[in-house]
Amino acid sequence: MKIKALIIDDEPAPIELLKWLIKQYCPEIEQVETARSAEEAITLLSSYSPDLVFLDIQMPRYNGFDFLEKIATLEFFEIIFTTAFNGAIQAIRLSALDYLLKPIDDNELKRAVQRFITKRSTEVTDPEMYKNFIENLSQPNKGKFKLAISDSKTIKYVPIEEIIRLEADGNYTYIYKTGPKSYYSAKTLKEYDELLLGSRFLRVHRSHLINIDHIVSYDKQGLISLTDGSVVEVSRRKRDFVQETLKS
Repeated sequence: MKIKALIIDDEPAPIELLKWLIKQYCPEIEQVETARSAEEAITLLSSYSPDLVFLDIQMPRYNGFDFLEKIATLEFFEIIFTTAFNGAIQAIRLSALDYLLKPIDDNELKRAVQRFITKRSTEVTDPEMYKNFIENLSQPNKGKFKLAISDSKTIKYVPIEEIIRLEADGNYTYIYKTGPKSYYSAKTLKEYDELLLGSRFLRVHRSHLINIDHIVSYDKQGLISLTDGSVVEVSRRKRDFVQETLKS
């Protein structure tokens, strides 16, 4: 696969480092253009059509979010965010997007490019993913962040406060939410456990991740009743931890 890339960053040193890393470790990327601002990048897009954009989040005047809001061609390329801003990471990941932390590591870069290649061959870019990311980032209440849930055909965006529980099914996950609708995702429960870290979710069993706000009761037999009427058993080794967590 031959890839055309665009690097958008206001500082020359990160641009040159990323260009060097790409040349050394990513032979799939055969052409690289650069822009020092969102405005310059938007102008460049009229004559250059990248497959992959490395987008710095924090830039003066117009930042990475402004760039996303000003362009209308998001379905034609993928974005890998480059950032030193840790506060943006959960919003990025919940939207099923990719990122690289500065200073960029060569192995992380190679993995991100390989993820892009795999995704490009199996999925269509959904511009709503970027809108969801911006909405998440501007939302002060993390409980109202929306999680991007993809199946083989579509992507749904569900407020995490509406998710009651997640249940493992091999390498897939059932996601149960308020209302009649549930989802089946190609991500593992372990991936969701990592994605929802810092939110009000608790891993109570190797097969179950639950939203604390949807707990109705927890009995002495280690059974948790939830608002949808379901009952989940807490594994023996996690019972003390779950009890202490719920007390606090």
